[in-house]
Amino acid sequence: MGRIKAIITKEFFHILRDPRSLTLVFIIPLVMIFILGYSISYDLNRVAAAVVDLSQSRLSRQLVRAFAANPVFAVRSRDGAGNRLSLAAAEDLLRRGEVREVIIVPADLAQRHAAGRPAEIGLVIDGSDVNVANLAYQYSERILLDLNAALMGGGRLLRLGTKVYFNPEARSQFFFIPGLVAVILLMISAMLTSLSIARERETGSIALLFISPLKSGEIIVGKTIPYIIVSLLDGAFILLFARFWFGIPIRGSLLVLLLFALLYIVAGLALGILISTTAPTQRTAMLATMLITMLPSFLLSGFIFPLDSLGWALRALSYVIPATYFLRIIRGVVLKGAELRHFLFEGGMLLALSLLLLAAATRKFARQRKAVQ
Repeated sequence: MGRIKAIITKEFFHILRDPRSLTLVFIIPLVMIFILGYSISYDLNRVAAAVVDLSQSRLSRQLVRAFAANPVFAVRSRDGAGNRLSLAAAEDLLRRGEVREVIIVPADLAQRHAAGRPAEIGLVIDGSDVNVANLAYQYSERILLDLNAALMGGGRLLRLGTKVYFNPEARSQFFFIPGLVAVILLMISAMLTSLSIARERETGSIALLFISPLKSGEIIVGKTIPYIIVSLLDGAFILLFARFWFGIPIRGSLLVLLLFALLYIVAGLALGILISTTAPTQRTAMLATMLITMLPSFLLSGFIFPLDSLGWALRALSYVIPATYFLRIIRGVVLKGAELRHFLFEGGMLLALSLLLLAAATRKFARQRKAVQ
């Protein structure tokens, strides 16, 4: 028992000598239960819907009001200039991901209703997210049934003619696989650089960097560039595997995807370097990277749950997660054939996050060099 007691005492000393790792062990479960408790929700809330009203009649306005009055939908019928939405403008909004469905009211709606003939209301749904598409269709059908009952006490004078865009087969892999590519790419990018400085700190070679004539910014950039190439090759490998093994279509430009992937990878590598400048050991750096990249990217980026289902605090937090923007980009390019102009905001945010994280990592590294010297 005395020998066992000595081993127990030694292990406790090892644990207490690494308080940051011990802190992460207790913080990770708390963060997980907090985020999971607020983010896991299958309720549909504020689904963006565009209305193309070709009828402009009293009945069509009643139909639009029925959708707008439902708390599930956030209805828009005009573009940014205040003009009524056209079919082309509504389809562009669907391709951008700004709306989940488009409601098309036919021009002869009032005439058909007056003659007692059924009229078909067009419903175009973004099928890239199968769960949201199914729920949006069910709610839309319920609204139309209620309106039919109000108009004639039952019957089906108004019918839904539904068309699913981007994923007509309703395959869930088409939604999840591109998202997995984005999450894995961020995690791998951050992991590659998070171990870089922590490894040099453990081996003692970081002192050579501290006393070198190179500027801190030059060191950070020099450490980042090789991993950009590795991460791009890794991303291409993952995407090709998804394309040929799971049959994921690539409907957009690979050049556009490459441009945004470059910004996304730089953001992930800069985040990893920032973690590496803080973590004392490689183990701590790896745990911190997993916590900071994987959990938020899975739960707070729109990968699994729509951002509309999150509370305002978690939704605000999603704006600083790089995966939030790249998820829209990769799904838009791969599934919808979206173009560069559709993602100017997302690209600008990725660029801003990359520069901010690189600046923060450089400043942190420079302060450590100054403290040693």
